[in-house]
Amino acid sequence: MTTGEVIRRIRKSLGMTQTELGAILGYTQPAISQLEHGGAAVHDVRVLRRVARALQVPLAILVVDSDEEADVKRRQFFKATALGAGAAAPFAGAPPSFGAGSAGTSASVKVGAGDVTAIKATIQQIRELDWVVGGDRLCQVAAGQVRAIEQLLDVGTYSDDVGRDLTSAAADMMTAAGWIYFDAGRSDESRQYYARAAQAGNASGDGFAVAQALLNASTLATTGAISYGASARPREGIRLAEAAQSTVLRQGGPKLRALAALREGVAQGAVGDKSAVAAATSRAHRAYESSRGHDPDWAYLPEVELNALTGIAYMAVGDHRTAHIHLQAAIDSQVGGPFQAHTTVRLAQNHLKAGEVAAGCALLSRNFEDIHDVASTRLHTIVSGIATDVRPHAKVPEVREFLGQVAEAV
Repeated sequence: MTTGEVIRRIRKSLGMTQTELGAILGYTQPAISQLEHGGAAVHDVRVLRRVARALQVPLAILVVDSDEEADVKRRQFFKATALGAGAAAPFAGAPPSFGAGSAGTSASVKVGAGDVTAIKATIQQIRELDWVVGGDRLCQVAAGQVRAIEQLLDVGTYSDDVGRDLTSAAADMMTAAGWIYFDAGRSDESRQYYARAAQAGNASGDGFAVAQALLNASTLATTGAISYGASARPREGIRLAEAAQSTVLRQGGPKLRALAALREGVAQGAVGDKSAVAAATSRAHRAYESSRGHDPDWAYLPEVELNALTGIAYMAVGDHRTAHIHLQAAIDSQVGGPFQAHTTVRLAQNHLKAGEVAAGCALLSRNFEDIHDVASTRLHTIVSGIATDVRPHAKVPEVREFLGQVAEAV
């Protein structure tokens, strides 16, 4: 995506009109329109800084080409704090012990509960941005945030309670970074972030943070069995999901218990266990309707995602009729953005696996522009894999149209 397209997507995701954004910036509506369509101002970093502040996003999300790009990528973007300047080396072994910051050094910074709250707000903001622009544009920002939190752990001074919360936040940010790198098709970095997140969660005594890292690692291990361009280790995915549930089932609330069951269900589908998929998805939907337990802030599972993950589990195990029902229900919710694009591609993939080549390609063709706009290497790898699979059917009109769109987009 161009910088202008990113600005437009984020503005619309906030429910803001061009006129409203212009009023905040002191620009006219036509000026905002020109900005979103690649006008000269889109290359002015000073303008982009103002736009980033108005949209409450990191500047690195907006910058595409600039003499300052390298410097921008090194900045640490905290929404409400100036802490974290500079970059720290990754953890070597366990994270530093609580309260053990370098009080006697000039780099020392006092860290309080308010700073941890600001960090958590930034983590949530990055997760929300992934739903708007896709993971490819967020890797540098997420990596910078991890380094910034590590810097605070290394040189900050803080109480034991703040240290525990800060280490827990580090685990949360590492898992968010892992997902973004996964979405960007960078599996090795993703796996490393998840391992470090589990380590930090253990160090802080945050079982939920450990469970989150394990569940995401389960998805990473399983994805190659239902996608393209990734190694497949579905039995490892099952083990990781089951390990996460030891914490989730004791303490987790409806969304977290449902999410854990769905992750297991997808992994079970990848190994072809139909009864295990039915049991896991049934357990997920029962948990979702319950009120027992507590959900951490990151346990975001709207009904549309519940349906999508259920559909993916059934697609993996070959029950294409049930998969279609759930994937179509998710698409009908009209969430838009990367999630809508990913789910549409999954439904098309389900058509193809069911032998409905024309229907799958027709669906991709109708939504090709929206799919192509998403900055997700993971998504585009799936689309490229589908194109390879359907090429032998190029005489079918729907297939020919889809392949033509793919060729033009290269």
